[in-house]
Amino acid sequence: MPTSKKTSKTAIVPALPAFITNRDQLAALITSTAAVARIGGAGGSVEQEEGTILVSNRPYVTSDGLEIDAQEIFYRKEEIASSARRLGEADKVAWMDPETHLECIMLRSAEGGFLGGYVAVPPTHPLFGFAAEAVPAEIDVHGGISYAAACQGGPTTTRRLGREANRICHPPGRAPKSRAAIHATDYRVHDDAWWFGFTCDKVYDLVPKSTEGKSRFLGAEIGATYRDDAYVCREVEHLARQLKALSDGAPMPDRRGPPAPPRGLDPSSGAR
Repeated sequence: MPTSKKTSKTAIVPALPAFITNRDQLAALITSTAAVARIGGAGGSVEQEEGTILVSNRPYVTSDGLEIDAQEIFYRKEEIASSARRLGEADKVAWMDPETHLECIMLRSAEGGFLGGYVAVPPTHPLFGFAAEAVPAEIDVHGGISYAAACQGGPTTTRRLGREANRICHPPGRAPKSRAAIHATDYRVHDDAWWFGFTCDKVYDLVPKSTEGKSRFLGAEIGATYRDDAYVCREVEHLARQLKALSDGAPMPDRRGPPAPPRGLDPSSGAR
């Protein structure tokens, strides 16, 4: 009786040069030509594992033309994430900010579909290990800092793209190596990086799918808006510049993008 061979759940697609035929193949994989239009450059690689697709080492272009030198671009196929394909948005983009050399992430909530942004600081940073509520009010970011933690844990031996697509941690190859005895692989918790982040699910934000059942009447009154990838990526870079300035003892930088809504508009924000 013949025996059946187990097939791998992860398919590796060869590096993609900038030919339209290969972009068509990528569009079929991601199921969105709008999403493929946001992937710039050439080369890189593509991996697929069940419902998750990872494009590595290709630029990501936001809705307003900002080009991010991304190491990882993730697309999920859950219902809440796939609605963003109409906008061409990714569900996670990980990159190193070239100005501050701090690790950055744009990440979509798997439950609510809204975007958030995260920046990691090293142990030498004055805010390393601080809780979100302890971050100085001078840090100006959308809705205020609402997340502060070490890298999230992950698989210890083999990569699982579905987990990586939701994880706030360094991309492989850039995880801290200073304590190799503790960090046996690139996918364990790295406690020599501390992430600060914000989420775009406030009363003045349009959320694709509300998970809290809270009233949006006030949001309608104040003109709530969906915060897209362009807004969030620029907000992430602004957060990175502020964290770098605080570390250097330099003045806080001016905003280069649109102003964030006043935190006082959200009665649940506890704005200081």
